[in-house]
Amino acid sequence: MILGLDISTTMVGVAVIDNGKLVKSEAWDISKYETLFDKAEYIGAELYGLKSEYNIQNIFIETALKKFLPGKSRADTILKLAKFNGIVSWICFESYDLEPTYINVNTARGLYGLSFPRGTKGPKRKKMVIEAVIEKEKNSFSYEMARGGRNFKKGTDDKADAVVIARAGEFILKNQNNKGFLTEKIILTE
Repeated sequence: MILGLDISTTMVGVAVIDNGKLVKSEAWDISKYETLFDKAEYIGAELYGLKSEYNIQNIFIETALKKFLPGKSRADTILKLAKFNGIVSWICFESYDLEPTYINVNTARGLYGLSFPRGTKGPKRKKMVIEAVIEKEKNSFSYEMARGGRNFKKGTDDKADAVVIARAGEFILKNQNNKGFLTEKIILTE
């Protein structure tokens, strides 16, 4: 089984894949907890709960943001996220005795078959990810609409991102021994 995590300091998206089927997708809201330690304690309890329910053999986590995005990130935000990502990674290691594998969000989206029109950013991009996951995962991915029925409920984007990470991990595992079609160096001559 594969566990995919999308970690932020307010919400953690979780996806479990078993034999190619999405068997769990949810978002753990940690916004009400004030300190990283309180958040980590809650996540730890949830991960231990998952352990009793599922035989997780591989863990994939979205790589933490490493660079500034104009108008979106500050140094303290990036540091806090990296710290929390590390804490949750350690909890995963302690809980499952497995080292997580980190996947860049853009790589994961590409492996999932997602591409965005030039200039698509922020909420539009998140909505496109959710819609793609709904389309590909069918009834395995549950979601709710917010009041008014125009937007998805809080946490839906985190659940969808976790599914994308887990599916990318699944792809990587299936292809880890694939050497590709070019097995020898080709020398071009005139």
